[in-house]
Amino acid sequence: MPANDEDPILKDLNEDQVRAVTHEGGPLLILAGAGSGKTRVITRRVAWLVRERAVPPGRILAVTFTNKAANEMRERVVHLLGSGDAPSWMGTFHSIGLRWLRRYADRLGYPSDFVVYDDDDQESVLRRLLRERGLQKQGVGTYRSYIDRLKNDGLLEPPEEPRFREQDHAEVFAAYQQALRDAHAVDFGDLLGLPLKLLREHDDVRERLRAEFLHILVDEFQDTNLAQYEMLKLLVGSERNLCVVGDDDQSIYSWRGARVENILEFRGDFPDAAVVTLRANYRSRVPILQAASRVIAFNRERHPKDLRAARGDGNPVFLHQAFGEREEALFVVREVRRRLAEGIPLSRMAVFYRTHAQSRPFEDAMRAVRIPYRVVGGIKFYQRKEIKDVIAYLRLIVNPSDSVSLDRILNVPPRGLGPATAAKAREEARDSGEPLLMALARVGDRSGPALRERVRDFVDTVMSLAEQAREADAVTVIRATLERTGYLAFLRADETPVGQDRIENVEELVAAARDFTATSGRTDLRSYLDRVSLLTPADEGNGEDALNLMTVHAAKGLEFDCVFVCGVEEGLMPHAGSAGRSRAVEEERRLMYVAMTRARDALYMTWAGTRVRMGGVQAMRPSRFLGEVSTANLKRV
Repeated sequence: MPANDEDPILKDLNEDQVRAVTHEGGPLLILAGAGSGKTRVITRRVAWLVRERAVPPGRILAVTFTNKAANEMRERVVHLLGSGDAPSWMGTFHSIGLRWLRRYADRLGYPSDFVVYDDDDQESVLRRLLRERGLQKQGVGTYRSYIDRLKNDGLLEPPEEPRFREQDHAEVFAAYQQALRDAHAVDFGDLLGLPLKLLREHDDVRERLRAEFLHILVDEFQDTNLAQYEMLKLLVGSERNLCVVGDDDQSIYSWRGARVENILEFRGDFPDAAVVTLRANYRSRVPILQAASRVIAFNRERHPKDLRAARGDGNPVFLHQAFGEREEALFVVREVRRRLAEGIPLSRMAVFYRTHAQSRPFEDAMRAVRIPYRVVGGIKFYQRKEIKDVIAYLRLIVNPSDSVSLDRILNVPPRGLGPATAAKAREEARDSGEPLLMALARVGDRSGPALRERVRDFVDTVMSLAEQAREADAVTVIRATLERTGYLAFLRADETPVGQDRIENVEELVAAARDFTATSGRTDLRSYLDRVSLLTPADEGNGEDALNLMTVHAAKGLEFDCVFVCGVEEGLMPHAGSAGRSRAVEEERRLMYVAMTRARDALYMTWAGTRVRMGGVQAMRPSRFLGEVSTANLKRV
């Protein structure tokens, strides 16, 4: 079916894209190669279903992997159809799971006002549990990784017979889940596992949700984990209108639970699925795309694709060998300045590396010549201490059983209430079954006059704010919290530039809440806290014109006019951790492919003959991936 330039939904689409957009029904696999316009296709398909197939917008479920992508998709649909026809069910797996849990929490034994713990909260609970068991020397990381791995597979409790070496991990997992329940809290893994439990064990809920969604569309399908795919298979109704969009060549998150097998084996689960491959690449020039395609072709476990560059010929891929990492950074500085003089803004250039530790020489070099830069993946707004402190107050106001939030702010600002008081309150809550804040009040009542007064002031303040939160909007409650807890005065007492920055940050939090209420129409505090809980680094940006420094993992989904892929050496790319494991090397090659296909007009690949590693100077050799690029596409500089 040819594209129709008069039709806003089919306008500017190529033949492959039109086939995907106008697919009549049933399962559909869209293999979207790098730069092939997958966002355009999935957005246009949503619009097509509403306009041409008369599917009610509320009966379409569109799943993305970041809130930013969901907002972009919604804006595009609104542009095509108008705000009244935009599906209300657009978001990440986690945000959709959260909405279901708010609706059906009682089926799983949770109150509807549960809170969502972030990574720091999760680690706080685990640290306490490890300390209580004398296991703190083993470190939180291994326990958190164990729990995340099981939850990515849809498991909410440890195996009945764990492996011998994982016995401690299994016991901590069970205690961790109980601690969350006691606090009326869930973590990010629960936002997948609990909805999956709903679908598996509650037939009426499953059938109601199946009937609610006539069409399900999933973006970035190659990044789904086992729990997410199981959710989809349980949710698909008898008509099996499941459309998945992705690229197995860009599956780079196995360490987060992503399973490339989901997209490779999709037709095994849905044998009648139609397959459409988007072959036109609208991003990279011919030499860049050819070089990247040559590299990824060495992978065996993939869907073959014959991508074509729509933007025509251009410069070859530039290859530079540096003596050491310092010289590598100086070369990048020189080329960045040259490209800047040619008119390419710093914000349209990026330096990629395999590990965060590689950023240091580039940061040093940029500072030396005063080139503005940003390290993508640094401390983001909602991760700053003062912001997390205020959020902790707000979460305790909404949920008086939130032990992690209470631990964080009980003595912030200092009020003579420390860890011992918090521990007594937790013990009292366990024994009495009361909310943690009420248990704290009981502990205060049994204490001496000074401590009793301090506890009473704290509890009265929080309870008063909780009462206000039932009626007032989020902005009003946040401002009242800053004043009545003494937190704003605490910040003002620090007259240094750091203190001033912190004051500006909490003021920005108020502005963020105001923007949220204006754009979403939801004014209550809990809705705003839900929004904050679901934020990821990809959702926070920076408009400053600065050079972008980031790992290749952070670059996924982005594009730049000029890209430097640095440290293309054995032991870095592919990473030393992949040695001897063919599937791990294939993922490293996919990572290389992602790095190369972020470039539009200019791609540099650099490697250093020596590098400081493990405290010493180590000789390096070029990556095998460089040997997979045709010399016809390379130019040494």
